[in-house]
Amino acid sequence: MSVYTSVSSTELVQHLQQYSVGELISYKGISAGVENSNLFVDTDQGRYVLTLVESVPAEQLPFILGLVDHLAEQGLPCAQPIHLNSGELFSTLNNRPAVLMACLEGTPLEKPSDKQAAVIGKTLGQFHQLSSQLPLEQYVHIPQWCAELGARVFNKLDKAQQELLQVNLMAAGDIDWTTLPSGPVHADLFPDNAMFVGDQLSGLIDFYHACSTPYLYDLSVTLNAWCFDEESNQFDNQKAQKLLAHYQEIRPLDPMEEDLLPAMMRIAALRFWLSRLRDYHFPAEGEQITQKCPTGKQKLLLLLSNNDFSALFSIR
Repeated sequence: MSVYTSVSSTELVQHLQQYSVGELISYKGISAGVENSNLFVDTDQGRYVLTLVESVPAEQLPFILGLVDHLAEQGLPCAQPIHLNSGELFSTLNNRPAVLMACLEGTPLEKPSDKQAAVIGKTLGQFHQLSSQLPLEQYVHIPQWCAELGARVFNKLDKAQQELLQVNLMAAGDIDWTTLPSGPVHADLFPDNAMFVGDQLSGLIDFYHACSTPYLYDLSVTLNAWCFDEESNQFDNQKAQKLLAHYQEIRPLDPMEEDLLPAMMRIAALRFWLSRLRDYHFPAEGEQITQKCPTGKQKLLLLLSNNDFSALFSIR
């Protein structure tokens, strides 16, 4: 669990007065999350999740929360922010942006099944269809982001890691992202950001990496996260095929996206290897800090770099 900013009961009681959610009964930290402080909040009207946002500036929250609000209003299962009595989507608590959401049923996944992967593939396709209705705001050029962070961690790496980084940064720079269909995306759809009751999705959570970028990148992040087992260093081709097939039932890839999918999967692996390297070598300060080991994403990047995945999904 990561807790960067603590909250007292007195502070929380006062904060909840801005909402119509009842009186505080109890609260506790959530044993998940890496970049934000999350609390379960129980009132006499139900259970909620309060997030003190540490990972992005307040200026980005109207885009992020507006995206979630739009998806929820269109029927996509996700953790919709609760509006304050004033109508706003977030407030401030202890000098941090604070977002209150209803607590979803179910639990996040650790090792998703093929059926659950198929569900998330279809849901992601629906997500991208719905987000295409929104403006292309908060655009992030992922290769540039990777290059800037790569320069920061470069001297912390051994020679083999430096070579792996340089080769993949060069390959990422060869893609013309302006030609790819783009829009608001989740950008962090790992299994622990999807709540399930059995094989039924109850909702997507943790949109704080949301940005506008190519849909193919978002799909690649999801394929890597749901189909690669870091412990066994195995990529589950069958699960990937199911996820992709159900995605394409909703939003078929165009020919350029089909061709670039293997390369984009490497970029997605590179991005999360770099963010984990940053957190490992330059840890943030906080009351309790959770770090994810960068080794798993390095193994994934090596696997994707050393194998020809162009025919993996038999797209055509």
